[in-house]
Amino acid sequence: MEIELAKKERLVRGMELGKRIVLHGVAFSQYYKSNLENYLRFCLEYYKKTDILPSALSLAYSLLEMAYKENCRNSYYLEKGWDPLSLESLTERESEFENNWDFSEPLRSRAKLKEEGSILRTTIQHSNTGITLEIANLAPITLEAEEALTEYLSRAKSYENLFEYYEDYPFDEEGRGIGIALAILQFKEIGIDPNLLRFDTADGEHIFRLEIGFENDYVSLRNKLENDEDIRPFRSHSEQEKEGETIFPWKLSVCKICGRTVDDRIFFHSVPPDVVAKAVDLPYTEEICAWCLSGYLKI
Repeated sequence: MEIELAKKERLVRGMELGKRIVLHGVAFSQYYKSNLENYLRFCLEYYKKTDILPSALSLAYSLLEMAYKENCRNSYYLEKGWDPLSLESLTERESEFENNWDFSEPLRSRAKLKEEGSILRTTIQHSNTGITLEIANLAPITLEAEEALTEYLSRAKSYENLFEYYEDYPFDEEGRGIGIALAILQFKEIGIDPNLLRFDTADGEHIFRLEIGFENDYVSLRNKLENDEDIRPFRSHSEQEKEGETIFPWKLSVCKICGRTVDDRIFFHSVPPDVVAKAVDLPYTEEICAWCLSGYLKI
């Protein structure tokens, strides 16, 4: 994706200042995926580590799918009046949720999830030694679910091939839970330690934390904190420098007319009345791209 020069300079400045990249959302939609890919690619290009991108994206997508599914499950349980932390008829309830929730169109459930307070947040922290991805949501999960996830991650980190996954989870004939195991195998193939993937629950948030070191001698955040090290990714900056711009994600939207996913810089969420007056037979006045709008304007 080509970045205009002015924006690229701002992004580079943000990288130099050690700015975190934070993507906020609710639904794990194609827009969210595109934003994450664009920013992670830019970050890795900055450090000349683009070979890591496919594996990092694969694992990040799998973790986001899991976090999003937790949000959806919580929403479904609330709708049914069920306690999401109760183990009562857990197997039957999970099966009902899986069969009735529509995962094909994430944006359809966005308003409902947002109203319920759901979040889907990805934070990219970076330095010249490595990057850290944190994926957070607010859905409560049972202690048993946390234990099952701990066991799954432990097993996945030890796999040498995918056959081992199916030996451990023969009931998953469709491979719904194989994404994390596959991504971890990809990490091993390019020499990245998968043991720096952890999860925790803090202040009501369920957080996955993935650290990717650029070199073999990478020291994890946990070890740095235990050793009382200074964990700032860059040198200290002046207050003037610290007040520099924060990096914001690219915003993408879908045109109602042509169906293209386009950058918001060429997208009209609402066409101004004076422009509508100059258009002939314009089918929509909201959520259309500049390409389509130009075709309806009078010459």
